[in-house]
Amino acid sequence: MVVECRLQWPTLRRGDRHVFQFGALGGATAEAMMHGGDRVEAYLRHHGSGKTRWEPETDGTSPEAEWGFAPSLRDDVQRFAQRHGYRVQRVVFEQPEDISSMVADLYRWWYQRLGVADNRLVVDSFILMEPYWTTRTRSVPFWMVFNTEGSFQALEGYLGQAPAFDELLFTLFSHGVDSIGLVPIGQWRSLFPLARKRGDFIGVVDPASFPRDFAVFVRYHFDFLHKIRTRYPSPPALTLQELNEFLNQAGE
Repeated sequence: MVVECRLQWPTLRRGDRHVFQFGALGGATAEAMMHGGDRVEAYLRHHGSGKTRWEPETDGTSPEAEWGFAPSLRDDVQRFAQRHGYRVQRVVFEQPEDISSMVADLYRWWYQRLGVADNRLVVDSFILMEPYWTTRTRSVPFWMVFNTEGSFQALEGYLGQAPAFDELLFTLFSHGVDSIGLVPIGQWRSLFPLARKRGDFIGVVDPASFPRDFAVFVRYHFDFLHKIRTRYPSPPALTLQELNEFLNQAGE
């Protein structure tokens, strides 16, 4: 299975193996990073800069450095598969969060198959995630790129169309900067009432210091285990046949 995110970003190339990228996916768009705008100007002014925009040099686009998929990798996979008799299945999407809703729905479907409740959504933020304990507690995962507007909209959109959950538990990545597009902690908290029983943060120690609540990197693991008490045996592996069955039912 080849997971291919098509996200591109403006870059500067200085040879076959030297590609430099200014900025990355987050609150500010690539357009704002490259050409500025009102939000960039206000941000720089707020931090005491005399500039009104950044001035990166670019000469094209490349697969985005964190999320983008380089097609040459697929070529290698296909050659290997042909040589050794494997099938190749591609999962292709434009933005990293594009399949978060589908994965959450897949887990709900799978847990129902296993005969357990599917009533807790755990929201992962960037690198703050617990894949092992998510399945051991039969929690439904929803992964967000970051703590900025695009991620908030993706989560809000999913909660607006999915059957309600009893519990909503959010991790929030603290990156230390009042950056463009940062969603304040109160806005994240505003989603808690969408839970039928409980909404809470996981690992957030000092909400008032967000996005400088750096204790979250140590606390989120222990907080996860403390706030979710249910335990199940490790589930059997989801088979490709089951995955295809789900996809055929899920449609768009």
